[in-house]
Amino acid sequence: MLCAPLDNEQSQPDELYLERFEAFMEKSVMDIRAFAEREARSFEQTRQDVARWHCNKLFQWQAPSSESPNRSTEIWTILVNLSRILESLSSVFGIETFLLAVDPEDTSSQSFLGGSVRGREFWRGMRTGGESGARMFRELCLKHKDLKNLQSNDSSQRTPSDNTTTNSASTSSVVNVSSKQSARNVKVDLYDGVRKALRLVSGIRNAEMKWTSHERLFTYGVYLEGWPSDIPYKNPSTLKAEQNKRLLDLLNKGTLRFVKNVMLPSGSGQEHNDDVEEETESTADNDKGDIDQSDEMFDWAIQFDEDRTTVTQSPDAGTQTAHEEDVAVEPSLDVARPRKRVKYGERIRFHSSEDAIT
Repeated sequence: MLCAPLDNEQSQPDELYLERFEAFMEKSVMDIRAFAEREARSFEQTRQDVARWHCNKLFQWQAPSSESPNRSTEIWTILVNLSRILESLSSVFGIETFLLAVDPEDTSSQSFLGGSVRGREFWRGMRTGGESGARMFRELCLKHKDLKNLQSNDSSQRTPSDNTTTNSASTSSVVNVSSKQSARNVKVDLYDGVRKALRLVSGIRNAEMKWTSHERLFTYGVYLEGWPSDIPYKNPSTLKAEQNKRLLDLLNKGTLRFVKNVMLPSGSGQEHNDDVEEETESTADNDKGDIDQSDEMFDWAIQFDEDRTTVTQSPDAGTQTAHEEDVAVEPSLDVARPRKRVKYGERIRFHSSEDAIT
């Protein structure tokens, strides 16, 4: 890798030459000032125009032909001048730079490294820098150059019909990509719009749409109105693009909307439970009234015998008397019992002992 010589490596110019050069530049500045006065322009503007002209002449260097014997020398001179300009930029403004130049066509030529001192050290110290980095840069330039030449050859050999086919194919691909992108946008907008509408009407921040079972929306206290009958209850990811677009249009128009469910839907379990509770309460009230009436009507039917004494004969002991109320005696047939278990509040039918015996 060739490196541009630094300014301190150059031989010091002659003092007489510097004096003559300064005198020449002062005379040039006086000529620029006189020219600005004749043209009725400011001196600063004229000096900027001169500097711009000088830069254009400096950087608009005509590239020499490859057959020129002095080609390498001219390239070297230009690169050295550019490197010195970058060094001046670093010394005046503190701008650190480095310049890397390669010739892809001439593989035998060496790369050139110029710029400020820190910039050169940075490039040499890089892991992929230095001579290997310059070689990679040369290979990259060759690949791009070969690809460009191949494309230019294909375009020159291609017929108009091929160009038409290629253009139509590219146009169709663009249309397909745009259609896919639009379908995806419609689906995303439908998801977002339905979710926002549901949460706005229900007042629940984390409410989610029940796409496959709309009847489950009653848990949020709302129901969906305006869903087309020819579109199945499915997730927008499984629906067609036309169906999603139609649902989005209905949602934007307000036809597809969520309605606050003030009354509970018919057939729900809560309404049924309320009916059962009301029926139970009314039945209990009626039963209570019937019990009171039946107690009053059948108080006379329940009779108990007065206390009587019973005589028992024991073989070892004498006669022993006991009161019936003190001894637990099995109930006789004189005390009537119902034949079957009766329901609560049902009228009780008592039978006499004669009926029980028969």
